[in-house]
Amino acid sequence: MATATLAIPPPIYSPFLDEQCGKIDAKGVSWEGYQRAKLVSAEEVDLLKTLERQGKSQRAATIATQGPTYAKLFIDLLRKLQKVDTVQAVLVGISNMLADPSNLSLFHNLSKQADAKTDDPYGPLTKCLSLQDEFVLLEALRIMGVLISTDPNPIPEGCIAPLLDALSKLTNANPSPARDLAIQVLGAILGSRQIRKAAWEQESLLSGPIKVLKSNPSPQLQYWIILCFWELSFEPYVADSIDKRFDLIAIFVDVARTAAKEKVTRVVMATLRNLLNLAPSSNLNAMLVQKLLPLVKSFSTRKWSDDEVVDDIKYLKEELEGRLENLTTFDEYASEIESGHLSWTPTHESEDFWKENVEKIRFENKGKVVKQLIALLSSARDPLVLAVAVHDIGQFIKYGDDGARKMVNDLGGKIKVMELMSHESGDVKYQALLTVQRIMSHSWTS
Repeated sequence: MATATLAIPPPIYSPFLDEQCGKIDAKGVSWEGYQRAKLVSAEEVDLLKTLERQGKSQRAATIATQGPTYAKLFIDLLRKLQKVDTVQAVLVGISNMLADPSNLSLFHNLSKQADAKTDDPYGPLTKCLSLQDEFVLLEALRIMGVLISTDPNPIPEGCIAPLLDALSKLTNANPSPARDLAIQVLGAILGSRQIRKAAWEQESLLSGPIKVLKSNPSPQLQYWIILCFWELSFEPYVADSIDKRFDLIAIFVDVARTAAKEKVTRVVMATLRNLLNLAPSSNLNAMLVQKLLPLVKSFSTRKWSDDEVVDDIKYLKEELEGRLENLTTFDEYASEIESGHLSWTPTHESEDFWKENVEKIRFENKGKVVKQLIALLSSARDPLVLAVAVHDIGQFIKYGDDGARKMVNDLGGKIKVMELMSHESGDVKYQALLTVQRIMSHSWTS
């Protein structure tokens, strides 16, 4: 999985839409009425009626000889017509053409024709997104997904925001075929760098798939969602901040541990490789804290059918081993605090660790570790993280001098620790009580 540019249209599955397309195709449209209303020309009606009378193989032959004419006809009709049943029929006509990938370029090249609009084919398709009809919305999205994922030309800027807005509403909706389709379309269009930039700036568009991924969905839905973030991870600015925004590494490592399908593991490993390769300083700490190294060591002993997953696992294993060799115990501790994922690892309760490192914790990077621990008392929601953080503040005071207690007080730590004495978790209450005693005590050897 070495590139985010897709050479062929990804399949966008929707049995619901396929069934609806068949029904609409069989029903047909009375185009003569539109001709009498002067909404379509006699020539356009002839072209449409020709396809209606033909079977599947005959239609393919007609498109093979008159493809550019029909591509332009369908897009022109979407621009002119507004009645839902007619728009439905036109969208089905486009989908029938796109069933043959050789017809993709007929739509991609529309804007280059002398009498075409500059936003063809996307402007008229974007208009469909605002019609109050579920089939029109979803089929237009599916068509746009297929076209954008294979289009070498820039997408008209005015079409991007409405497209992403429509997808955002659906990806944040309740479980449904529409939500799953939207996630597939998102994965298709994120092959475009132009789309990736716009999508990254719209956080709500991506928070929906993250919530779905946390809910332990089917392996197929896992794959579609992770594919979206794999494509995003090719952008250095995304790789640098995606874990901070979504806690992505913890989620992905958890998915990899329990993945039922190799393709899910494959796309997780490819994404994590991008994150480590493009932004190691932003992602290494979280990878070490989430025990990614033991996981990839375990994976390296398995048999995999795909050479790319083998290569990604090998890369992650060697890189993490090499970087871990250069870390001291303090570096590992600081990495854990930086990640915000605290647990009762031996370091926290090691008397030798605190004696040896209390001064470094206080003074290195202007007390960054202490500031991060105190910040976690407000930001963390996990009782385990809160208990470990408040315990470590107590250890810092216990093994430090008067300056350690003053530092905690000056940073507002005393108030935050005291607030945790009423926390619903018994472990958090207990650790907060011990730390308050140390804050209030004048004996720093107890």
